[in-house]
Amino acid sequence: MAGGHRFHLDRDGHSITVQVGRPHEGIELLVDGKVVAYQRGRVKSVTILSAELPEDPPRPFRIFLEDMGGELFCAMEVSGSRILMPQVPLWQPGDPRSAGPPPPARAPRPLRRLRRLLRRL
Repeated sequence: MAGGHRFHLDRDGHSITVQVGRPHEGIELLVDGKVVAYQRGRVKSVTILSAELPEDPPRPFRIFLEDMGGELFCAMEVSGSRILMPQVPLWQPGDPRSAGPPPPARAPRPLRRLRRLLRRL
């Protein structure tokens, strides 16, 4: 989700990640790498996602996303307490979960390069 935000927190042995992409990509809530909640669109003032931690018995929790003047904040509410989730880069060097380095801003076009070479000749 290039151009978005990612928030991550390790809590009680679980990995909780919130990915906010462009409006057409939506908002994903992942627990231990699996999507457990999804909402289309963008964050509007306060957006709430609900899910459960995979325990015995399952423990419900909520994610609050708030747009405060262009700055996005994310908090997790579990067992009556709210925890602010830190924002992390979308790509981290050396992170095995990352798909690789971010794509270049603009990939060179072979045809354009060929035309430039031909003009020089």
